[in-house]
Parts: sequence; C-alpha cells; structure tokens
Amino acid sequence: MKTNLSDYVLSFLIISFIIVISLISMNYVSYFTQKLMNQYHVIADLLLFLLVYGLFSSAIVQLMLKYKPFYPGRYEMDDSLFTYWKLFTVLYEFGRGALLPFTTVFARPVVAVMFGAKIGKDIALGGKLVDPQLISIGEEAIIGQDSVITAHTIVSGAIILQPVKIGARATVGVNAVLMSGVEIGSDSVVTAGSVVKPDTIIPEKELWGGVPARKIKDLLV
Repeated sequence: MKTNLSDYVLSFLIISFIIVISLISMNYVSYFTQKLMNQYHVIADLLLFLLVYGLFSSAIVQLMLKYKPFYPGRYEMDDSLFTYWKLFTVLYEFGRGALLPFTTVFARPVVAVMFGAKIGKDIALGGKLVDPQLISIGEEAIIGQDSVITAHTIVSGAIILQPVKIGARATVGVNAVLMSGVEIGSDSVVTAGSVVKPDTIIPEKELWGGVPARKIKDLLV
C-alpha cells in the first residue's frame, strides 16, 4: 500500500490536535480525581484521558463523514480519496483502541456506531469491523468472535470500496472473513472459519461455508 510523507504528517497533526484537546479537557477534572483518589489519581486520569481521546476521535470521524462521505468505487493510490481513507482509518483505529478499556461486549455495537457503522437493535458483535463507515448490520444479527468484516480490497495499485450488508438475524461464524461488497440475506448463516470473497451475494435463509464460501443448503427458519 502506497504511503506518502503527507500521510504521516496529516495523521500526526490531527492526532496531536486530539491529544492536546484531551489533555486540556483533563485539566478540568484532574483536581477532583486527586481529591477523591489521592495517590491513585494517575490511574483515573489515564482512563479518563483514553475516554476523552476516544470520544473526540469519534466526533472528528463523524464530521469527516458528514463533510465527505465514502462512496463505492475503485480509486487509484494517488487519488485524494485514498489519502482520505487512510486518514480516516488511522483515526478510527486509534480512537477505537483508546476506548477498548470501556468496550464491553454490550458496548461494542455502540462504539461501532460512533465510528460510522449502521447497526440494528439487539445484535451480538464479537468480530472486528475494518471499515465501519461502509458496514450495515440488521437487527438481531450475530457476528462471531474474531470474525473480520472489511469493506475495502486493495488490488493492482488501487483500493476498491464496496459496502457490506448483513441482514436481520443473520449469523457470521467465529473467525469468518467477509470481504468488500458482500451481502448476507436475513436469517442466513456463514459457518465458522469461512471466507466470503468480494461481491458475493448470499440470499435469505441459506447456509454457506468454506474457503471460498459456497452454498451448503437452504435453511428452514
């Protein structure tokens, strides 16, 4: 993946800005943490810093999506949108990482929404969303532990962005991989360890599995 000096500079400047804003915000609460926790206030200050950093990162990401959303398509490495995608990804990964101490199983869908994912009610999210801004998950869907859902593919000097859509009550098994452009119909199941290749369309109420994933049978739901 082509990376220019400008990518590092731009990422450094924005991350530094978020850090400075977070530290300034911390000054308003550090007095209270020292009073409440005495010598242990450093732990509380660190956790609060991570929380504030993650929240500010989410706010900036939301502003980016409002100002310039990501559209499906193929973009060359020197395209401005590719640079924009790299910046977005860095902010997302750092922000998501900062929120990890607070991201319980129940909080994972909330964090995903904070960074642009479209998620229905009552889902179980055990996997990783690589491009949340291009991923939608229907109500009561189950995303298995350590599964990976990515809405981009990098091939032949270009990046391809295609949204991933997972229907209501669909199940993605443990360690499964869903690639860009995949659509899974409602009540369908992708078995554990499967790899669903780009642009695969899985209709409703079907069981798919394998590498690459193929239809196994219809499901009676």
